Amino acid sequence: MRAWDFFLIGAAMFLGGSILAAFFLRSWKGRSIAHAMKAYRSAHDRLSAGLIAKRRLRFPGACLVSSLRHWAFAELFALLVLLAVVSGNRSVWGLAQATVAAALLGAGAAWISLRGAAREALRSVQRDLPVACFLFSLLLESGMGASSALQETSRSIPEGALARELCELVRSRSLGVPRGESIERSRRRVPVEDYRLFLNHVLQGERLGIGLSRSLRELSGKILESQGHRAETIAQQAAVKMLFPLVIFIFPAVFLIILSPVILALWDRLAG
Repeated sequence: MRAWDFFLIGAAMFLGGSILAAFFLRSWKGRSIAHAMKAYRSAHDRLSAGLIAKRRLRFPGACLVSSLRHWAFAELFALLVLLAVVSGNRSVWGLAQATVAAALLGAGAAWISLRGAAREALRSVQRDLPVACFLFSLLLESGMGASSALQETSRSIPEGALARELCELVRSRSLGVPRGESIERSRRRVPVEDYRLFLNHVLQGERLGIGLSRSLRELSGKILESQGHRAETIAQQAAVKMLFPLVIFIFPAVFLIILSPVILALWDRLAG
């Protein structure tokens, strides 16, 4: 290793160590780890919001991902790639290659992880929506107002993307955002057709002053029925999807186990 290469790698390690030391010293002086995690979450929330606003994260449901483990996984993966490449080629060119490879692979890992999380969030919205519709209709029948019932529904349903979205809808109303604008924002954030029907029912009921409980209960029944049909379709497709592994992997093994004594006996007889 040349002196210039040693200086560059040592400078990077010294800078990283200084940052870590400063972080631990500030934590030791009274700024807790919880405060640092809050700042970490805030920074990544701003990053996600910026990427969504610039249409870099174009897959549906990107707004519903709130966990930090996907970003942390991508950053840890990029760090491991950087260390692996640098350890194999400890030169200036190797450091440049490691930086580019870590950035590209880390971005790819973040994209794949966030896309999977967004799909899971959309599935959780579809799963929890019938319960939310039914509970919302019961609260309206009990005499609660629409805003209070929506807030209670967001607290009562299982914690997930739908509960966070309903909380955001209630919060925007409490901040004075117009009713139609808040519902339109929520409709853009959650590209699920059943959820949009739910918002249409709520908006029409509040604008026209009609009863929401009956229509929401009917909507809940329709959503459950459509989910049942969707589950039946998936179950019917499962048999077709299982045909390939059965023919390629399982059937040959079964035939080999059943016919192996016959094959061995014929082999011995022909050999004798």
